[in-house]
Amino acid sequence: MQIRRAQPADNPRILDFLAQHAMQGALPLRFDRAPDYFALHRCHAADHRTWLAEGEGGDMKGIASLVVRDGYLMERVQPVAYLGDLRLVPDRILSRAWMEEVRARLAGLEHDAGVHHAYCCMIRDNRLAAQSLLGSRRADRLALSHWRGYSNVSVYGRRGWRGAARTAGSIRVVQAQPHHADALRHFLDAESARQPFGCVFSEAEFGRRLQTWPDFGIGSFLLALDARGNLHGCVAPWDAGRIKRIVLERFPPSIQAIRLAYNALAPAFGRPRIAAPGEPLQDIYLTHLQVRQRDPAVFAALLDAAWAGLRSRYALMQLCLYDNDPLWPAMAPYRLTRLPMDLYTLSGTRNAPAVDPASAAPIPGFEIYLV
Repeated sequence: MQIRRAQPADNPRILDFLAQHAMQGALPLRFDRAPDYFALHRCHAADHRTWLAEGEGGDMKGIASLVVRDGYLMERVQPVAYLGDLRLVPDRILSRAWMEEVRARLAGLEHDAGVHHAYCCMIRDNRLAAQSLLGSRRADRLALSHWRGYSNVSVYGRRGWRGAARTAGSIRVVQAQPHHADALRHFLDAESARQPFGCVFSEAEFGRRLQTWPDFGIGSFLLALDARGNLHGCVAPWDAGRIKRIVLERFPPSIQAIRLAYNALAPAFGRPRIAAPGEPLQDIYLTHLQVRQRDPAVFAALLDAAWAGLRSRYALMQLCLYDNDPLWPAMAPYRLTRLPMDLYTLSGTRNAPAVDPASAAPIPGFEIYLV
């Protein structure tokens, strides 16, 4: 077996490998990244590295990626890494070699780019991944530390189907215009700076996202403004379908029952149907969700505005809410499903400075749509 850096020419093999190896759990899923596996990484950051494990015959046995960007951590800006797309065929020897390789790559990032800390996510009931990454007692295992639990929330309906939009005092929700760009960037950066691993929204980074993300721009943002025009929250619905689609391999009986009942009624209410197992979901992400002081009333106004604009075109709205998140009460009028997930942090080497538990306590700077 050999482990090597992936090249653009490996794209078809990577896509095929991901199609055959879904993430396991009660709701097995995979990401369809055709036509370009690397496109999502480029949305995340310019510095991304992917490694492949190959058997003697050249067949793929595993994949992992690291994306490096600037982030806010322990009250300063520093390079951080996201560890993703970790897939392995079941093989104890391969698993040991693979974990050693990941550790070596993290140590290399620490030496070459000053990356001391990385983070990753895992489906909570993915027993195979949990055993591989968390259950090992080997001295050289990855030093993963639990960071925060969250739910991948899929909104598929509203109780009563056509509820009135909620308001938050003098707050009004508007679509962003070019003249909002500077204030919006400052707001995003200020909120992100309070979140461990939060993205640094420099002028260059914000401009890069607006210019290079497919089907995305300043007009994607919904802004919550007070009477003086001050920003209190924002969200940017983004259809990532050109570079990433979620495919559920099978549904548990309870969710399958919801899908069938929903689909029977959807045409009468002008709603798209929820895809069957094995088909890409017709969904849209609520990205760049930031609300000052995590105010659920402001979030409710943004959520209702997004729903009103999207309900006729998308079967699902996807977003991330954390365990004990103050925003949860705003979800009460909506019908939704939750996929429990967990975030973990890990360090490049055992000599890396530990993440201060207090600094990791606030809402994470984590963007599920870039996973």
